[in-house]
This record gives sequence, C-alpha cells and structure tokens, in this order.
Amino acid sequence: MSENLLEQRYGVGKSRKKDRAFAIGIAITALVAFLIWAILFTIDDAQKISTRDVGFTVNDQFSTEVVFEVTRAPGQAVVCDVQVLSQSYAVVGFKTVAIEPSANPSAVISTVVNTTELGTTGLVADCR
Repeated sequence: MSENLLEQRYGVGKSRKKDRAFAIGIAITALVAFLIWAILFTIDDAQKISTRDVGFTVNDQFSTEVVFEVTRAPGQAVVCDVQVLSQSYAVVGFKTVAIEPSANPSAVISTVVNTTELGTTGLVADCR
C-alpha cells in the first residue's frame, strides 16, 4: 500500500503531527499557569489573619468582656475590631484592639468593651 493511501484512510501524516504539537503546547501552558496560580495563592494564604471567638461575659449594662484568639504570621502586628451586639443585633459597643508582634503565631486576647446598653453577644468583626 502506498503512503498516500494510508494518510487518506487513517489521517496519519504531517497535519496530525502538528495537532499533537499544538495540544502539547496548550497542556504545557496550562500547567505553567496553574503552577503560577498555586504559588501566588500559597503566598497570599500565608499572610492571612484568622480569628476565633472564644467567649464573652456580660459584666453589666455598660460593659462586656470579649475573649478571642488571633492567628497570624509570627512577628506580625495586628489590629482587631471587637463588637458587642444587642438582642436586636444592633452594635451597642465597639473597640479597636492592637495586638503586638510576637514569635508565637497564636494569641488569646481578652478585652472589656464599653456598651451603651445591655449586650447579648461579643465578637470580633475584623482583623487587619
């Protein structure tokens, strides 16, 4: 059988080799793009600050103690906003707490927040 007949019947030839090279090029480009994204995502994730509300104690109508845990990169200073909410979820107390840098990535913080009326819950609103 001639070479031309096999190419016509089965599609083996120069065009198939070009298609294969094109597909390999696309796969390599996608792999490199994924690796770049994964590296950037990992670097960004390492800089994030996470918080966990541990508890709160309503001292009286005018103050509530809020306890929370902050996890950040070692040596990173953090500023957190703490809120006390009323029964209708209105903010009745607010305080910004500065947390000093430390070699320990995790810190448990207790702070007293002054309130305008009786609070029913205390929590961390945001950390940066």
